[in-house]
Amino acid sequence: MIRNLVETLAQIPAESWNKIVEKEPEWYLMCDFLETYGFGKFAVLMLVAGLNDFQLKGKAEAAYWPKLKETLDGHEIPDTPKELEHILAEFYRNERLPKLKLRRLNRFLSSELATKLWRAEPDKVTRDFLRIWHELAAVMGQSKEAKTITFAMKCLGIALLMAGETDFSFERIPIPVDYRVRTFTERLGVAVKDDNDIRKFWNDVLEKLRKDVKINMIHLDSLVWQIGTLSKVGIVKHFARFGLKQVGEKLAEIVRE
Repeated sequence: MIRNLVETLAQIPAESWNKIVEKEPEWYLMCDFLETYGFGKFAVLMLVAGLNDFQLKGKAEAAYWPKLKETLDGHEIPDTPKELEHILAEFYRNERLPKLKLRRLNRFLSSELATKLWRAEPDKVTRDFLRIWHELAAVMGQSKEAKTITFAMKCLGIALLMAGETDFSFERIPIPVDYRVRTFTERLGVAVKDDNDIRKFWNDVLEKLRKDVKINMIHLDSLVWQIGTLSKVGIVKHFARFGLKQVGEKLAEIVRE
């Protein structure tokens, strides 16, 4: 099965993989803030938004990222991480698990890591990407493989891609395992006992895929997240939007309804 999956996904051109990432809500809803905030502030914003993207009131693309954007649009550009905390606290007070999310907001934005990133340039973050991953996990008191940590790093990686940076190492960072990723993995017939089985499977897929196309886990996770719960017909339609209907049809043959 993994061979058929890799052969199918390898037919997606590099430029199409990039377009897939641009369809993520983290990209199309937040990209305007890169120019207005500047890279460092934007990197901090994307990290903290990723850290609190859990237990939402609805689908992320409808209930989280648009509402977050609306909150930010209603305020001046923050000058410090503390000012960003005040802005975002207005949003997280009305979210699920508000006390927890406000604590996480304060924990990160009060950290030395947030202060350093606030004025960082893209090339510096590119060079330090894996070190930032380790430091972020330590700041938040979580495992490096925790879903919120790996997803926050995906958000930082998307910020780098928006800024034109591509030479950062995301290969060691596992796929953020959420409901959509877990569902799609099971639909492929993979025996899943725990999240480690899912991470290992997609790491193997990525390793084999990279022999044919230069992508990283951001690209692969974006695709799996977008199609994870779609029907077979929905998968074909999704790929057709990128001019890849035949790839969608082949993938639809592999997955279970």
